[in-house]
Amino acid sequence: MMGTIRWNLIIGLLSFVITFIGSISHNIWTTTLLRSFYSFIILFLLVYLFRWILGTMAGFNKLAVTDAQQDSAEENKGTALDVSTPDEEAVLHQMLKDSLDPNAAAADPGFSPLNPPKLSTRGNAADPGELAQAVRRMTEE
Repeated sequence: MMGTIRWNLIIGLLSFVITFIGSISHNIWTTTLLRSFYSFIILFLLVYLFRWILGTMAGFNKLAVTDAQQDSAEENKGTALDVSTPDEEAVLHQMLKDSLDPNAAAADPGFSPLNPPKLSTRGNAADPGELAQAVRRMTEE
């Protein structure tokens, strides 16, 4: 679940206070307290449901656990600088091997150029006189 129960309590108390203030001038105090209590319970449960949906369905709970694990595992993150580079000769050797071996290229799809469909034009273009008439009609409107 996302967050703590503190959110439920804060929003529930806020709804209690707003309902109490809005209803005290129109009702007796017992009715006002009862309606404020109902407002607290309803919003408390709605916020609980919302937190459950965010935490369970959306997977935010997993993200929070993963972040906590990463933070604890990497307490000294940023204190050391890794300046090592990958072995360039191994990379060049692999590229050369792939370029010489056509079967290796077939197994790895890698890059393939885009082949968009060709655009076609209408074979029978409109008469220039018809086009001029269409432009004249459009300018008149």
